[in-house]
Amino acid sequence: MSGLTFEQLRIPIAVVLVLAAAIIFWPRGTGGEPATDIESPSPSIVVGQPGGVVLQSSAPAATPIPTVAPTPTLAATPTPAAADQPGFSAEVLACESISGDACNGQLGTLPPGAGSFTALVRFTDASAGDTFNAVLSGPPGTIPGGPYTLGGGGDGYYYSTFTAGNLPPGDYTLTAVRNGEEVATTTFTRGG
Repeated sequence: MSGLTFEQLRIPIAVVLVLAAAIIFWPRGTGGEPATDIESPSPSIVVGQPGGVVLQSSAPAATPIPTVAPTPTLAATPTPAAADQPGFSAEVLACESISGDACNGQLGTLPPGAGSFTALVRFTDASAGDTFNAVLSGPPGTIPGGPYTLGGGGDGYYYSTFTAGNLPPGDYTLTAVRNGEEVATTTFTRGG
């Protein structure tokens, strides 16, 4: 066997190197079986190049695809009615203006020249996430204020300013709404 030249051994050596490379680089799963959750590039072999065997990849190396566990979703929990939450109370006032939670000039009659008024809703023992609004009902129909959702719970106040310049004379009801339910009302009259 000493009479064989390098040129005669080149192809058998190339085959051995290719098989060794295939065994080393073959993707494996946990049980010694080929991995099925990743794609491996398809190698192509170029034999006969100067310097021996060259492995080339005809596809870019693939990275494992992570498995994403499903994220649990929370079902919406209905907020109990105000009567179901002991301690909760609310009142609504029609005010000429407010200073914090103080009503300046509580209205029984809105003067004909008044351009606006403020609905002040004061509450106790509210819960984080409660949404408050004030709704004006009267001769022109129903006019909602701007809803506000509480970031924290406890005692506090909410207000909404209503434009009154175009309101016709008549009786009006101001309703405080918490999570879509009426929690307090007051009435006033628009003078003529």
